[in-house]
Amino acid sequence: MSNGDMYPKNHDEIDFEFLGNIRGKDWRIQTNVYGNGSTSVGREERYGLWFDPAEDFHHYSILWTDSQIM
Repeated sequence: MSNGDMYPKNHDEIDFEFLGNIRGKDWRIQTNVYGNGSTSVGREERYGLWFDPAEDFHHYSILWTDSQIM
């Protein structure tokens, strides 16, 4: 059972996924954003990374305000 199933009317989600683990291939990050209780309507984006995120420790953060998420 997913969070969307457990909370169908108020499920909000920000998801970061690192795609790629084949040595020598480019890494990508995929973001998924869902809000207002909908997991069928959202925004999914993929971005190419210029570095290998598995080579070293990194800090990632989300700036979330009343008017925007960055």
